[in-house]
Amino acid sequence: MKKVINWINKITKGKISAPFLLFIASLIVANLLSDVVYYRFDLTKEKRYTLAPSTKKLLTKMDDVAYFTIYLDGEIPADYKRLKEATRDMLNEFRMIAGVNIEFEFEDVLKDKEIKEKDEILKQFVSKGIEISRPDVKADEAPTDRYIIPGGMVFYKGQEFPINLLNKKFGNSIEMDINESIELLEYEIGNVIRKCVAGKEVKIGMISGHGELGDMEVADIATELGDYYKVNRFNLNINDTNCLKQVGRAVLDSGERGPQVLISKLIEKLNTYKGIIIAKPLYRFQDIEKFMIDQYVMNGGKVIWLVESLNAEMDSVSKNKEGVFTYDYDLNLNDLLFRYGVRINLDLVQDLQCHGIPVMLKGGGGRPDFKPWIFFPLVNAADSTHPIVKNMGSVWTQFTSSLDTTTNPNIKKTILLHSSGYSRIAGNPVNISLDILGIQPNPQVFNHPYNPVAVLLEGTFKSLYEHVSGIKQNIPYKSKIDKNSMIVISDGDVIRNQFKEGTGEIYPLGFDRFASQAFGEPVIFANKKFILNCVDYLCDETNLIEVRTKDVELRLLDKARIKEEKLNWQLLNMVAPIAAVLAFGLANAWWRRKKYAKKESETFKDLI
Repeated sequence: MKKVINWINKITKGKISAPFLLFIASLIVANLLSDVVYYRFDLTKEKRYTLAPSTKKLLTKMDDVAYFTIYLDGEIPADYKRLKEATRDMLNEFRMIAGVNIEFEFEDVLKDKEIKEKDEILKQFVSKGIEISRPDVKADEAPTDRYIIPGGMVFYKGQEFPINLLNKKFGNSIEMDINESIELLEYEIGNVIRKCVAGKEVKIGMISGHGELGDMEVADIATELGDYYKVNRFNLNINDTNCLKQVGRAVLDSGERGPQVLISKLIEKLNTYKGIIIAKPLYRFQDIEKFMIDQYVMNGGKVIWLVESLNAEMDSVSKNKEGVFTYDYDLNLNDLLFRYGVRINLDLVQDLQCHGIPVMLKGGGGRPDFKPWIFFPLVNAADSTHPIVKNMGSVWTQFTSSLDTTTNPNIKKTILLHSSGYSRIAGNPVNISLDILGIQPNPQVFNHPYNPVAVLLEGTFKSLYEHVSGIKQNIPYKSKIDKNSMIVISDGDVIRNQFKEGTGEIYPLGFDRFASQAFGEPVIFANKKFILNCVDYLCDETNLIEVRTKDVELRLLDKARIKEEKLNWQLLNMVAPIAAVLAFGLANAWWRRKKYAKKESETFKDLI
């Protein structure tokens, strides 16, 4: 190295110093190493480019190429371009971990297409589960018929999975929607990868036997859950022969007889499920059936309760001009739920922030009018930082009751959803009549705000049958579990999808076909996302839902201030740099003139 430096100094006549040469050599070595070793330093405050451990673990399970085709491309507004670039950055981060198993491209499939071709493409995408967006037209912009596809398809081992990148939330500006969507990019992309590599080792049970929602009514959520879990029906009605058939072989193989053997085998069968969903039961549970659920919880089983306290159905209301009165379902579950830390009240929540119902105008014909219906509250997240409800839109409920939590210190209660600030409680019996559609509601009487309708319970659970002896005889029994969790929702319709009885066509959960017909565009709420998040939080062994807690700070410009101070900022950015350069030039010229004038003066004196 010394000989090289001496040689260079000889050529340059010593004009280049050794430290400078060392610096140049270091740059060359660093560039050569960068071709072999690539590493990215995440210097962002919120670590937006650092993947979570659960995401990295998930990517290691890939044994084939996942090819992403993202349709968010072409001439799109600036806000959507931010989402596009953030998606590209995130896919690059995924590729750093998965290597050649992640490939992606961006494609504008609507470019140079005729209107009919565009319509056909959009219909195909919607049928595959890709959401379409139409950018809002601002005051200073011309109307446009452009559509944007903020999503794409993922191809893996001959299968294709839709991915939606834009999470729209009621009341949000497009800037907020884009920012919150960027926060969830790692989760959304990771969730698709999870579908690709899902082994479906975890079982989820849909409880039946007490009038719970039927297969058609939960078909969409069952299909969605089927991408990650093995979903089965489990009949819990011991008076139903279908319940006995579930464990008939196990009872025969045991060589024992008696009701205790049957109950023990049913509990063993139930314990093979990581989680169960009890969706809108209508009929009373027997004590022995409650005991089986209780022991399922004591053995670590997760439960999502979607239980209503009052009977109120829209079909009955629409058929009775005088209206109907609610009455108690009497499901015999109050003591069990109270033991676990929650009570479903005998009331209905009425809310000014609500969905509506279609009403045919007098004279008939044409599109039905859509009227707000205060018994259909649109509930929102109570704790916006919790991973189950973070950045989630409104959830559509129908005839939902309020919840109260107990003071049990061993159980942590987290309110997930609540009504708006303009809601109130109607106690049982509630008179429900279509006549209220013609009455203008008074906001002042909606003075019981933020009523809880969904709660997460976590902690130490004790058995309801801790001090009951007879029912436990000759049956394996546990009195408590130190760590478990469950979710209680006071409306069963949260999980129910619409369908056409004649054709059997299933609509996505959260999609209201009647509102969509009335408004001429899709009306979709966050019901599906909420239920999926609930199941994942309780049952997902990859723990991918932790990614939903990531925050990406939105650093937006103050538009009002920009408008007021536009000239000042233009001068600062355009005139100030030029003025600074001119000032530096003049100062430098003055300094050089003064310096050399002094030297000339000294030289002249020396000559004299």
